[in-house]
Amino acid sequence: MPNYYFFRRGGTEQLRIETPEDLAAVTELDPKLWVALSMPVNGQEFDARTLALLDTDSDGRIRVPEILAAVKFVRENFSNFDAFFAGKDAFPLSSLSEKSPLRETAASVLAHLGKPDAGTLALADVEAAEKAFDAQAFNGDGVLVPACAGDDAATEKFLADAIAATGGSADASGAQGVSAAQISDFVKSAEAVLAWRAEAENASEKVFPLGEKTADAFAAFSKIRAKAEDFFARTRLASFDPAAEAKMNPGEADFAALAAGGEISAEASARFPLARVSATDGEPTLPLVAGVNPAWVPALADFVEKALAPACEKLGVPVGQTPAALPVSLWEKAESLFAPYAAWLASKPAGGADAFPSERLSEILAGDFVEKTAPLFVKDAAEKPLRDALSDAEKLCRYSRDLAVILRNFVSFAEFYKRDAESTAFLVGKLYMDRRTCSLCVRVDSAAAHSALAAKSNCCLAYCDCTRKNGGEKMSVVAMFGDGDALSLYVGRNGVFYDKKGNDWDAKIVKIIENPISIRQAFWSPYRKVAKFVETQIENFAAAREKKVDGDLSAGAGTVLTKATAAPAGTPVAAAPAAKPAFDVAKFAGIFAAIGLALGAIGAALSVAVSGFLALAPWQMALVVLAVVLMISAPSMLIAAMKLRRRSLGPILEANGWAINGNVKINIPLGKAFTEMPKNPKGSKISRADPFRQKSFPWGKICIAFVFVAVIFVAAWRWFAVCANCE
Repeated sequence: MPNYYFFRRGGTEQLRIETPEDLAAVTELDPKLWVALSMPVNGQEFDARTLALLDTDSDGRIRVPEILAAVKFVRENFSNFDAFFAGKDAFPLSSLSEKSPLRETAASVLAHLGKPDAGTLALADVEAAEKAFDAQAFNGDGVLVPACAGDDAATEKFLADAIAATGGSADASGAQGVSAAQISDFVKSAEAVLAWRAEAENASEKVFPLGEKTADAFAAFSKIRAKAEDFFARTRLASFDPAAEAKMNPGEADFAALAAGGEISAEASARFPLARVSATDGEPTLPLVAGVNPAWVPALADFVEKALAPACEKLGVPVGQTPAALPVSLWEKAESLFAPYAAWLASKPAGGADAFPSERLSEILAGDFVEKTAPLFVKDAAEKPLRDALSDAEKLCRYSRDLAVILRNFVSFAEFYKRDAESTAFLVGKLYMDRRTCSLCVRVDSAAAHSALAAKSNCCLAYCDCTRKNGGEKMSVVAMFGDGDALSLYVGRNGVFYDKKGNDWDAKIVKIIENPISIRQAFWSPYRKVAKFVETQIENFAAAREKKVDGDLSAGAGTVLTKATAAPAGTPVAAAPAAKPAFDVAKFAGIFAAIGLALGAIGAALSVAVSGFLALAPWQMALVVLAVVLMISAPSMLIAAMKLRRRSLGPILEANGWAINGNVKINIPLGKAFTEMPKNPKGSKISRADPFRQKSFPWGKICIAFVFVAVIFVAAWRWFAVCANCE
């Protein structure tokens, strides 16, 4: 039973992975205690080759069994894990287990590279050995290249033909080769093609009605076949109902759209019918010369020359008298004439052997090349153990460097909570914007798709499109803002993004998910909303008044202009005075009385409130002010506190395809740690003198004046009350 050591981060206990005992604990740990259960291969800031080796089923995702298999592989081969936990891609041979089969492989690699006494195997050594091994003709990948035939020219030519016919397979050397299955398919295709051609030769008069000219004639016929059938169908509909004739032809709108595209190409007008469609009492007839769509003139001429003229005798047309128009009955005869050839062509066997002449195919079948290449595949397969051993050596070097970090990004999120952006799988760089540096930046494919789930994280997120003008590269990232406020964040704001390689990208906000950033921001939120509401109302009122004044001026000017136009020449124009409504004394008296009562009630209430407030002791006044402030700000602060408490990284990663198993919380201190605020350097001197400083509004003086007036008002009120009681 391994010893389990857990640390608490983000509200959950996570396995420590720092010692060989911790590595053993990974294999026994209940997956319910893992932070992640699956992660996508793409989009991670890790070596792509290492991730590909981990993804053993090549499905684009790394899951728990694949992680466990990698851990088991490392534990079976290492007895000393110093290099593993140091993150090095080189390890001493002495660190390998006595039972590890890679001991011999590592020694062979070093000996092959001329370093038999090195004692340390590095990834660069393995890659050099793999490169040299792959360059060999026989390299254990199950693919034969022509060079595998050696001095056998016939076999070499056969391999080249098989590659040309089947497309071949990529050999480890980078050249194109062919597998055993592809050779078998090529030979079967050769047999089928010979039988297919023999079938046509046995019925040559039927399949090849024009002899050697049949192929070219059928190609010309096929080129116009769909358009000709479309023309005859349109003509039949127009003949059935003359009202449909206009709709069967291109209309004015179609030609206008064609002309609006600029230069008119043959491709653009080729979608129109072959010729203008007209209703007819007889059989439909397709013009072949006059009245033809210009885009189809070459194709029709080709059809007449290569198909219609040579087939006149077969179609019952006098030889040398090619018709200028093609009746539908003659077209149907042409279809029947070429039908056997079309059927035979459609039955052509797959496999690519039809590209070779029959003589070459007969040579291939007579050569028994399947039997000749079998020993070559055996020789290639004999090298496969060495290939697998080199692959395992590469895997061990890469796992020695990367696997511990991957475990701390999968089994636990230790690297994330250490805020080590270089070692965290999903962090892609830093965003500089609004005097802040956001280091919790994750790559996304689509802001719209990602934000649908990421909004559940309760984080303040800004989606940015990043571009590099020099390289023409583009990517999208989402950045979390964990300190400051969101007042100055808006769609369209520009910043600079630095990836892990130090490259700078132009960043622009395209979408914002607004959530509380801090309790301090929530405290001021109600007052800012009230101020914004008042500002908006004032702007709306001013805009409405300006619009009304502009409307009145326009109406007055229009009236004067109308009268000036209608009046005889020389007649002075005067604006007619607007009729004034009669003053309703009773109506306005009631309004003034109501306003007076309202002001009196408000004044009395304020008087009682102010007098009561002034009657309190200073410490009581402070408590009242504090209570009023809390009544206004407390709801907003409470909601913000609840959201900040639920803030989590999980939905942000889930939206990218991760399967997060735990609640990866981002509390207030961690959020601030991922968002750096500006700080002046230590020892810096600051001059506060600013000749362009805008004078602030005298709120302090206004408040003092307001308190002074209130005190005088209360004192006068009390004095009048005392006088009234005395009387």
